[in-house]
Amino acid sequence: MKLKRFLSGLILSTAAAITPVHAAPILSDIVFVVDESGSMGTVQANLRANIGLFASILTGTGQVDAQYGLVGYGDNAVVPRMVTDLTDPASFATAAQGLKINGGTEPGYTATAFALNALDGQSDLFSFRSNAVKNIIILTDEPSNGDFAFRGTAGGSAVNSSVLDGLLTSNNALYNGVLRNTSTENSYRTLIEDHGGTVFDLNLFNTSNQTIVQQFVTEFANKKLQETLDFCQLNPIHPACQPSASVPEPSSLALIGLGLLGIFTRYRRRPVASVAV
Repeated sequence: MKLKRFLSGLILSTAAAITPVHAAPILSDIVFVVDESGSMGTVQANLRANIGLFASILTGTGQVDAQYGLVGYGDNAVVPRMVTDLTDPASFATAAQGLKINGGTEPGYTATAFALNALDGQSDLFSFRSNAVKNIIILTDEPSNGDFAFRGTAGGSAVNSSVLDGLLTSNNALYNGVLRNTSTENSYRTLIEDHGGTVFDLNLFNTSNQTIVQQFVTEFANKKLQETLDFCQLNPIHPACQPSASVPEPSSLALIGLGLLGIFTRYRRRPVASVAV
């Protein structure tokens, strides 16, 4: 009976000393898809200047570990292109200086498919982490237009809204839009809301008033943080959402060792009962 009580106490003490490791940050790979038409110069400048603020809010709580990629689309070549692969905010800001403002056709559906590495024969591929949440954010002031096959196909078809919906679903990707005017919102809203995202007002990001811009970025980043956390609530088996297992800390291991030593010593010293002859 005494041995049973001793072992029970040892087990309870050990369990109390085992401290769960905090869940690892959610990995989030974010690709900005940016319209390169002539009206987007201020938006592009504000993106370069404020990606650091966006990142500091998104990752500042330690709940998210993010990296950032960039697609440009709608320039005179009207072919989506990788401006930078997934990287840190400072490198992203430097690379974003390569965005253009001379376009006139905005195949946003095709550009989003490109951001997902989903175009047939695509050679420039984003280095998504296998256990990361994919986040696509499109910034444009025009509805998707010019999504013809010669600008890119997915599964042999030109990328329309239905095709893009399937690609977002198969990638389990979040989709956000920073958009201006009703026709642009009508082009993207259903896709965005069906894939865990929110439509934001581009006018708040298309201004030289940095107070307004920074207020917008702060709201946007906080919303993205909450969306990422919500994603793991809705998709607990996604690789990005798996919690770390509880492991014993050194104090626990020491306690186990002392307990076993005590058992050994106790029974080594126990007198042997005499046997009557």
